[in-house]
Amino acid sequence: MTFVDIALIATLVMLVIAAVDAVRGKTALGKFRLSKKDEDPSRFWFAIVLYINMAFGMFWLAGQVAPSASTGEQAPTVANEKHMT
Repeated sequence: MTFVDIALIATLVMLVIAAVDAVRGKTALGKFRLSKKDEDPSRFWFAIVLYINMAFGMFWLAGQVAPSASTGEQAPTVANEKHMT
């Protein structure tokens, strides 16, 4: 299992957690539980947005694979570009 696979799985897990918490109306943060019905429900929604942002960050991380690692090709160097022109 590569880092890309782990990042994609983490993306899906975070999105599922955000969706379940949003529907449930509570976050599962231990003693720092937030709810839609608290005095300040904006903290609850900030937590949901944080989950979603972390998921997008993991999705971005999954796409950051070097070309040489994924395809076996070597990236062109400056010396190769001079001979091509």
